[in-house]
Amino acid sequence: MAMTAQYISGGRRRLLLVGGAVVLLIVLAVGLGAGLRSSEEEDEDGGATLTMPKPPTTPVSFREFEASINEGPGGRGWSSVGLSDSRLGEYGTAAVSSDGFPCAALAKGILLKNGTAADAAIAGLFCTGVVNTQSLGLGGGFLATYYDRATRTAYTLDAREVAPIAATRDMYKGNATKSFKGALSVAVPGEVHGYYALYRKFGGGLPWRDLLAPAIRLCEDGHPVNWHMAKALRKLNESTQAEPTMSVFLNPATGQVYKEGEILRRPALAATLRAIQDDPLTLYTGELNKKLLQDLKELGSIIQEEDFKNYAARWRTPVNFSLSNGDYTLYSVPPPGSGILLGYILNIMDNYKLSPSSVTGGNGPVTYQRIIEAFKFAYARRTQLGDEDDEDMTQLLSELTSEEVAAATNVLIDEQLSKGSTSQDPVWYGAMTAPPPDDHGTSHFSLLASNGDAVSITSSINQYFGSGVRSRQTGIVLNDQMDDFSTTDIADDLGHLTFTANYIKPGKRPLSSMSPSVIVDRAGDVRLVMGAAGATKIISGLANVVLHNLWFGKDLKQAMDARRLHHQLFPMKVMYEKGFNQTLLDRLSKFGHKLEQFDVGGSVVCAVSAERGTIFANADFRKSGQIDGI
Repeated sequence: MAMTAQYISGGRRRLLLVGGAVVLLIVLAVGLGAGLRSSEEEDEDGGATLTMPKPPTTPVSFREFEASINEGPGGRGWSSVGLSDSRLGEYGTAAVSSDGFPCAALAKGILLKNGTAADAAIAGLFCTGVVNTQSLGLGGGFLATYYDRATRTAYTLDAREVAPIAATRDMYKGNATKSFKGALSVAVPGEVHGYYALYRKFGGGLPWRDLLAPAIRLCEDGHPVNWHMAKALRKLNESTQAEPTMSVFLNPATGQVYKEGEILRRPALAATLRAIQDDPLTLYTGELNKKLLQDLKELGSIIQEEDFKNYAARWRTPVNFSLSNGDYTLYSVPPPGSGILLGYILNIMDNYKLSPSSVTGGNGPVTYQRIIEAFKFAYARRTQLGDEDDEDMTQLLSELTSEEVAAATNVLIDEQLSKGSTSQDPVWYGAMTAPPPDDHGTSHFSLLASNGDAVSITSSINQYFGSGVRSRQTGIVLNDQMDDFSTTDIADDLGHLTFTANYIKPGKRPLSSMSPSVIVDRAGDVRLVMGAAGATKIISGLANVVLHNLWFGKDLKQAMDARRLHHQLFPMKVMYEKGFNQTLLDRLSKFGHKLEQFDVGGSVVCAVSAERGTIFANADFRKSGQIDGI
């Protein structure tokens, strides 16, 4: 096999992977609403709709919550756990966590009607696509991990958007704005195709049409605009006012973008959902496809009829990592998702035999320094990821799942630690190119069903309201996922070319930070179902939660509430969430890290855990969400 490590003139300590073996080359040079009890009722479609619960007057205390417990040695430790008033739900047989209200309750209603885990997740995501249109919807795509308890088998589903047939590598040269704004930024959506693929394989407890009925009702009757959508509309007020196709988000009573609590109705989208009830693939080959194509053409898109006919959601083999000497197994999505990087981080940290004492007393700074370095090594490899159907990822996946590579990375981390310093050179960590572009807004849905099946789905239209344009006839807000491709071969300020596995190519899927994951125990029972929104902070956000919940002795809520650290190598700085332990930050600064604060809310995790015979659920207080269960 070819060597995969890159060398730099002058020498650095590097990892060499030759024929799958690891060689350390030493060169002598500087080298919410969980408790809502909604009554069920049937609607005219026979769907498992519910009487809509009254929405909370505020999100899960995000705007009010600023306090953080910052204790050093002798206290709770260095984990900066500040308790929000988000609810830790405790259930007996099943639980749901969603970042959209009232979608967890609706999903529970599907389970109570003998729907499968897949049925409930699909209904929940159709719902979330309505109430969180700023983050996901029919015009986007998703990645999913599904765990079948009966067979102890995990599956991953790739319903990511693809580049149109007419797309070219240099299509945005001279006008980069078109990659994220307007119809030219739209990739072929995969959301509905993916839902139906999931339904055919693991659904069927209820008729397909029943799964769309709650979302239709939300569109027709209207729903209160949540604080997160209102925030997005405020941010995009000017462009929303200027774009005629987005007028549905202007309150006719005021002429302004909708504010929190105002009732938003979506009749065109309701009609589209009704058509999908009758024909799940009408958006790809039926009457809806004709309407959508007409709108896309008028908007200036290059997407053609053939693009929709060729689209197919793909079942893929999950990546898996054995943790804690086989006590746990992590299953997650392969490229173009980033589950492989999450697993690599956890594999590195697992070698340190972590426990609650790892973050107490004098151990805290050492542990967090190791976490940061693990992040840096993982994000360095992100520069090499792409669509595994278009790029050969075999060697890279072998390396990143290798116990030997993780152990070799531990050696490098601890050598840095012994010197009391950190490297500022991305190439030292294995970065082969300048970084791929950051992805953007997302939504996540986690569910554990009574039969032990679990589903973790992360969906996105990329930036808030995607491309900023909407199909008038279908009511669908269109993604801007073409911006997730690498689009230039101009050298960055380090002199590295952005020649990556993530260039635009017809039919190719762009790289994503989405990492929907399931962790099971030695007996094959689900221990943790999780995923996140938050662009590149998804990977580090999930790692933070797993570290706290599996190894640092925190319950699910404490693990979710804990302030988060992030380092993605580009830029070369530690980013820390507001309220993080200042004493610990001072210690990290002494290692040579540059520090930058970000506001609470960098990543938003939705998770369900099973511990000691109880199922727990928590929706991150950083976004208005909901939990529910049975």
